[in-house]
Amino acid sequence: MLKFLIIFSILGLIVCPPVQPENKQDNGHKTVNETLENDPLLSLEYNKYLKEIVNVLETDSEFKKKIENASIEDIKSGRIAEHLSLVDPKIRTKLDEIKRMEIERLRRVIQRKAAMSNLKSHEIEHLLPKHVDHNNIETFEVHDLEKLIKQATFDLEEVDKLRREEFKEHEIEKEYERRKKIQQADAETRKKLEEQHKRSLEMRKNHERVNHPGSKDQLEEVWEEEDKLDGGDFDPVTFFKLHDIDGNNYWDEFEVEALFNIELDKIYNKTDPEFDPAERFEEMNRMREHVFGEIDKNKDRLVSLDEFVESTKSREFKQNDEWKGVDDEQQYSEDEFREYSQAHIKEEHFMSTPVNDMHLEQAHRQEDTQQHQPPPQHHQGPPQQHHQPPSQQHPGQQNQNIQAQHP
Repeated sequence: MLKFLIIFSILGLIVCPPVQPENKQDNGHKTVNETLENDPLLSLEYNKYLKEIVNVLETDSEFKKKIENASIEDIKSGRIAEHLSLVDPKIRTKLDEIKRMEIERLRRVIQRKAAMSNLKSHEIEHLLPKHVDHNNIETFEVHDLEKLIKQATFDLEEVDKLRREEFKEHEIEKEYERRKKIQQADAETRKKLEEQHKRSLEMRKNHERVNHPGSKDQLEEVWEEEDKLDGGDFDPVTFFKLHDIDGNNYWDEFEVEALFNIELDKIYNKTDPEFDPAERFEEMNRMREHVFGEIDKNKDRLVSLDEFVESTKSREFKQNDEWKGVDDEQQYSEDEFREYSQAHIKEEHFMSTPVNDMHLEQAHRQEDTQQHQPPPQHHQGPPQQHHQPPSQQHPGQQNQNIQAQHP
């Protein structure tokens, strides 16, 4: 079972939350189930397909044994797919059906995108998905599993980079809206808003000292304040097992992130009128990235008991350099802010023009009509490749592109 936990970690059950999580009161540890709502797999357009394939494969005892005995490199490289021939024929039939459903989903996605954006066949050729084998649209074969694992591994390794970019956009948008609100306010309200913003900045700047994530001082603070144990009795093995929520002798990224609540509360005060849960969430992710960079030596996106115990013997573990958080560094340049502002002003002007409202309404009606049309039947034989490609863009990016392409 352990290797299936690893393959799930590689294929997506790792952290990549939405930029703006719900503002929930959180006092204490987050359990694995409580953090599953931030499943990074949701950032992949083929998340349902991926999960269904892995879930079905897990039901086959022979393939499961191969997974248990495979190395992390064999899984990440896709070589484990060579053992698909061992899978029971009935299970293979289920895999075939899942693939056919995915092919149909991709066809509809591209059909809608092409209709909305006036794309020609040669313009969408390069958008052919890399997570399926287009040369066979009827059955799920070795090449399908290999491509799926490789693509998911690559995409999810890019998740943190994408998250940082989305956070930067979030910060730019928030500042733009703040300045716009002040600009549109009367003199008295403007003064109150500026004073409130100044107080919020001072509150965040003068927060309690933040321990270095993963350091001895930081973990001992958790040991004392959350685990209610004597600081002088800190024991790495006991600490690891206390925070191994599912008891599998590995810390996943959810379990590591749960260690940072005390430090995060020092920086982010929920009574602050400008408290932003997205900033707290980004801070948590950066702490998690830092700790994994120091402890996860084999880069399997899990921290084993041995890796953790070994890290506590290092010189760095006893060092406690103060953590520099999100507020301590500029998230965007003035040029980036200026570019966003100019584009936003143009978009607001465009959307406020009646003729453009009419064009947008017509486009939406056209899309709704296409969505309710029954899909065409599959034909036997090799696929028409230019009918299969999906959009590999993030859903939010698709919407932006669609809006930008209206006349």
